[in-house]
Amino acid sequence: MPTDRTESADSKLMTLACEHRNDLPADPAGATTVATPAGAPVLLKEEDLTILRLIAAGQRRIDIAGATFNSVTKIDTRTRRLRHVLAADSRQHLAALGAVYGLVTCERLPGVPGIPPHVSEDDQAVLDLIVAGLSASRIAARLHCDVDSVNTAIARLTFEFGADNLCQLAAHAVLVEAVACRAVSPRFPATALSGLPPFHVTTSGTGVLLHSTPPLPSAESARRSPASSVLAVRAPDPTGAGRGEVRVTGSRGGPAPFPPELAIWVNNLVGLHPTWALPNDSSGARCWRMSSPEGIVELRVPRTHGDLHREVSAHRHAIGRLRAGQAPRLLGFDPGLRALLTRQPRGERVDDAPDRGLQLSESVQEQAGQLLRILHESTLGARDRHAQAAENTLRYVDYVDRVLERIDFPVLAGHRAGIRHRLAVLREAVPQLPVGFCHGSYGVGAWRWQRATRSLALTGFERSHVMAAVIDFARPSLLWADHPTLQGAFTRGYGRPLEALERRLLGDFAVLAAAEDLWHANPQDDAETYARLAGALRAVTGRLSTPETVAAVDSKKAPTG
Repeated sequence: MPTDRTESADSKLMTLACEHRNDLPADPAGATTVATPAGAPVLLKEEDLTILRLIAAGQRRIDIAGATFNSVTKIDTRTRRLRHVLAADSRQHLAALGAVYGLVTCERLPGVPGIPPHVSEDDQAVLDLIVAGLSASRIAARLHCDVDSVNTAIARLTFEFGADNLCQLAAHAVLVEAVACRAVSPRFPATALSGLPPFHVTTSGTGVLLHSTPPLPSAESARRSPASSVLAVRAPDPTGAGRGEVRVTGSRGGPAPFPPELAIWVNNLVGLHPTWALPNDSSGARCWRMSSPEGIVELRVPRTHGDLHREVSAHRHAIGRLRAGQAPRLLGFDPGLRALLTRQPRGERVDDAPDRGLQLSESVQEQAGQLLRILHESTLGARDRHAQAAENTLRYVDYVDRVLERIDFPVLAGHRAGIRHRLAVLREAVPQLPVGFCHGSYGVGAWRWQRATRSLALTGFERSHVMAAVIDFARPSLLWADHPTLQGAFTRGYGRPLEALERRLLGDFAVLAAAEDLWHANPQDDAETYARLAGALRAVTGRLSTPETVAAVDSKKAPTG
């Protein structure tokens, strides 16, 4: 039976890899909200620890509520907080992580086997994925086998480990060292529980305090694997004092794709994988991507702390409303490094898919409308959204107005006066437009087609904000003039037609969207794309009707709802 891990004065300390994910900004549009800086300790109250241990003991929600004299709703709330603090994907993953962190021990969890039972190679593969938090269907997909075979293996494992369900099985497997800690999460070394360094935990009067000392890369994660292109190496201290500095190199000893402090942080969250740098996006953020077994992981360093808070809040309050696989998922963020890590959805760009013309499919347009409605509705019921949306929309209009002045495009020469007048009308009408949480650059460039499921996913949320909802209709509308049926499909998926004022100003926003896309395109990198965007701007500018007067817009009754 493995003994409990105790902390000594000179022992190597490890920490929660997700302490920077606590106390996130509460307002998806408020850039002034300041998150708790990295390094703040995490307090788990005694009630939290009791719930965690009951989950690891295999208790149901209603049984935990009865044992702690709480409601099921409160138990669910505290369970979500525990999953957030420990970065757990499911209840069984939470039980396994609690055992790794030493919050669940053999003494507090009766029924743990005295010795690890014998497990076959196939069952061991299933067990490793169980402690990682995967369900039976996901395990079957990962192992390329039938779900019934996985359920049979789970039944054998629960019997061998004396468990009643997956939560208890996950905790027992970690405590008897039937799995390596790396199986629970890639931020742990590939050692058994007894070989894991202790965590910095202080007992207080109300629970335990998990101090967030800077995490250090483990020996296993520092060892470069054949699939890794980034390597964290601990260099000896030339003075002989301390433990030296962490030096990060590339796969062949050259410079790493991203700075050392980012490499260490990423390694503690998802491990190190083949990495490549991306050009700075339209918001000015630095970007890298990694190819992991679970999919593409993107590391972003936004230009300002305000951009970081806005993006993190967008993930928490809006993007998270989309189903798994339909949008990026936030894996972690660190205000001190001004960095966030997301897992990107699978799929190929709609306009780059082998079956060309997907963007002209009514089914794709209808799905795009459905996803957009989910995003826009994520701000319903919140206060002061109209004021924030009007301010953000006007800021966007002013930005693209400056872009239009810099674009040296012959077609714009004869329309600049008319465009300026239309923008003046648009600015007057902005406060009257319906609002929503906008993607910001919603169009075929942000749509990803998943061929296996024939479904659509979204990417590119760096410009997302609470704005006038019609902004997200601008880029799709560039196709509607030549293909009128697409507008009906998009509107059908969205669930409501555009209001009269939105229809009147849609052409103006389409000009802004086309100009912005042309401004960010580089004719030397992709002449075909640049020519297509130039043609779109030429077409939408030519369709502008005679400018309406500001008085006509002012006389328009403000839409209700």
